[in-house]
Amino acid sequence: MKIEQLGETGLIERIVEKFRVNVNKQIVTVGAGEDDCAIMDIGKAEAGHKYFIVTTDMLQESTHFPSGISPFQIGWSAVAVNLSDIAAMGAHPFAFTIAMGIPAHTETAFVDEVVEGIEKCASAYNTLVVGGDITRSKELILTGTCFGFADNPVRRTGAEVGDLICVTGSLGNAALGMNLSLKVPQRVDEVAKKALFQPVPRIQEGIILADSGLVTSMIDISDGLALSLAELAKSSGVGFEIYKDEVPVLSDGIRNAEGFDLSKLGFDLRELAFYYGGDYELLFTMDIKRVRKDEDLLKRIKKEVKMSIIGKVVSSGEGIYFKTEGGKKKEMMEMRGYRHF
Repeated sequence: MKIEQLGETGLIERIVEKFRVNVNKQIVTVGAGEDDCAIMDIGKAEAGHKYFIVTTDMLQESTHFPSGISPFQIGWSAVAVNLSDIAAMGAHPFAFTIAMGIPAHTETAFVDEVVEGIEKCASAYNTLVVGGDITRSKELILTGTCFGFADNPVRRTGAEVGDLICVTGSLGNAALGMNLSLKVPQRVDEVAKKALFQPVPRIQEGIILADSGLVTSMIDISDGLALSLAELAKSSGVGFEIYKDEVPVLSDGIRNAEGFDLSKLGFDLRELAFYYGGDYELLFTMDIKRVRKDEDLLKRIKKEVKMSIIGKVVSSGEGIYFKTEGGKKKEMMEMRGYRHF
């Protein structure tokens, strides 16, 4: 059945039914589809946190959904990209709303799978889908808004000269998934495509880093490392010295895949990390003075968060550059990556 046959009311009822699963009625007293607005008991939800955090992100078919992505993964991504912004603040996600623009000829089964992806990603991070909207559109458009709480939200503005520059996880898996034009082992294809189609927001890592007191600034890497560095540098009024060889490119699951020869990819692996988007890892700076005072704390963080130190903060006048072999030559980084305009 197509949704134009089901009708607006029928479609809303079909979607809302899914989001009523596992709703905590002590916190969400009025949930998705029950009234003009959701009603939440903030006193019970915020559990003593000081700050209320809000973010929104729009995804549309023509620019965000690569060939091969499933309806489930489309729904998952709509939530994940919002959760990634919450993670970059070191916040706890709490509630989510979704506005959906859907072509009239869309099959209801397709919508069901999108909704399933939304619900699964939200529930995986203890986030309640509490409402939204639907409208007819020429292409599929999903606009999500996520709400969270934080004690000490980490902003982009706190980096200081001397701080360490770090990233979580590894970079480039999603870019590899987008650029696979040659035959690779099935395991490599699966890992790369999942990174591209079903990103993992670093919620727990963001909370651990924020609560440590060591992190001075943070941003999620959505449009490539180079542009994320530029955004962080601009906000904090600093420059960055990047140790090119320390940037973690591709996960062990790809690098160690049997029968996979990285040298045959046909492009520079660092291109994947620096100039493509879709990783949704965290880029952050750490107070070098505090790290030196409490090295045990950093060791404890590293046990909980997979992270790499990739450079140091320098003065704004030095710009953003690579420190090459031997530490003598400076190579300015190109400021390019994914942009909508």
